Amino acid sequence: MRRPPLLRRVAAGLTIGLLVAVGGLEAPGVGFVRGASAGPLERRSAELLEGLALRRLSEVRLENASLEDVLTWLRTATGWNYVVKRAVVQKAGIDLAAIRVNLELHDVTVGLVLDFVLGHHGLVAKVEGNIVFVTTRADALGKPIFRLYDVRPLTWQKIDFVGPDLDLLPSGFDAGEAAPKEVPVEDDPFLDPQHIVDLVKEMVPGEWEAEGWSITATKTYLAVKAPRLVQRRVALAVAQMVAMK
Repeated sequence: MRRPPLLRRVAAGLTIGLLVAVGGLEAPGVGFVRGASAGPLERRSAELLEGLALRRLSEVRLENASLEDVLTWLRTATGWNYVVKRAVVQKAGIDLAAIRVNLELHDVTVGLVLDFVLGHHGLVAKVEGNIVFVTTRADALGKPIFRLYDVRPLTWQKIDFVGPDLDLLPSGFDAGEAAPKEVPVEDDPFLDPQHIVDLVKEMVPGEWEAEGWSITATKTYLAVKAPRLVQRRVALAVAQMVAMK
């Protein structure tokens, strides 16, 4: 069955980043170890994640369906387990009872269906073993950990140094008050630690208002409490800022 033109355009506009959000991973193919060294849980997770990306549904018709209705239909259509982390979702202030789904799609992957259903409500699907968990974006990223980053290479005071005088001057010559002086550069935005915080938030989008997350800075350290995946991106962002200064 051919897809309606509008749905073809919508599907074409969705990138692999969608599947990254569905899997709760850092990048396509990253996050689960494949091969003999992987444990049983990781191998099952990798297989199910691959299934979300590749398993196609010929037709999806949902009208005024609740989230539980959608997941029950997906369980029947795919044979996979879907579980809602209700306590986490409700703690985030998301009303599951208010979710109603009206959807008509043709020849789409299971992962794409989940993104259509969950994305509008601040939810994602995260694979753990042989279960697809429906949860918040913050929870899908994992438990926050605390790290300090040295930002002194960013907050040091730059100085406009005076170049040497090329004129020939008598021995012991003193220019006195007329001598040019070194001038501190005052318009460097990195002198304000808050600028570093704001720039990190811009370079590393995340759930910075989520419970347990935090980011603050002094002229010496950037203190970040966020999941491990986000910490790796923060470290990269700080390194890029140091390279630019």
